Amino acid sequence: MHVLELDLSEKPSTSLPSAVVEIPGRAPKLQVYSPLLSPLRSLQKSHGGRIRKLHLRPSIPYQLRIGRKLIITSGNQKLPKRDRSVPRLRIRAGPAFGTGEHGTTRLCLRYLTQFHDRCRKSNPQILDLGCGSGILALACAKLGSFAKGWDNDKSAVKEALRNARLNRLNHRAHFQQADVLRKALPPADLILANLYDTLLLQLLPRLRAHRKAGTQLIFSGILVGQERPILRDAKKLGWKLERRGRIGRWLCLQFR
Repeated sequence: MHVLELDLSEKPSTSLPSAVVEIPGRAPKLQVYSPLLSPLRSLQKSHGGRIRKLHLRPSIPYQLRIGRKLIITSGNQKLPKRDRSVPRLRIRAGPAFGTGEHGTTRLCLRYLTQFHDRCRKSNPQILDLGCGSGILALACAKLGSFAKGWDNDKSAVKEALRNARLNRLNHRAHFQQADVLRKALPPADLILANLYDTLLLQLLPRLRAHRKAGTQLIFSGILVGQERPILRDAKKLGWKLERRGRIGRWLCLQFR
């Protein structure tokens, strides 16, 4: 992954994920992210700035507990006796986004477990857009759903398939490389999209049939201050906000 760092006064028009980074004592900077150098170099020619490579920090064992519904670990760590009866999902700390440590993933996991608690339908259909490591789709599969995960990055799909095999969930979770803005979206009882604000705004108009069918949405990857256009457009398109959660600077929105 690479990042182009710009002054806020040079904010470009781009569909690439971006974030404003504020460090005490320094002027705020806009960071634009891409796994490929070419789109960042094109932006750099017209807007300046500095490109650098983001290095993954060394992975360390982790454990995440979602109430009494699910425990997510990075390996075969020994669990305390009180947790051994809780369903367990193993997600290695690999190259794809989604280990459960990030606030957006934790919020989505919390909301999807509550969806399963309230869902009266047996074997609900889940669609995870931008699946990364597959953590959200696999969590749904572990809780009894049939899940499909899409990602535009083939390395992420490869990692998700690996995690499905690791957890023996191949029969309940299927992953494929797909562009969420071009490929027709299949029916689903719940759509998960832990992406970024501009992509979520482009996705909303494509979900008209899902709204009419009663699908629920869980949107995350949204920084505080970025939610207003999403809430505005969702309301215009007939979606009702049910919940709004926050961890640090990150938000998660649930619609129906």
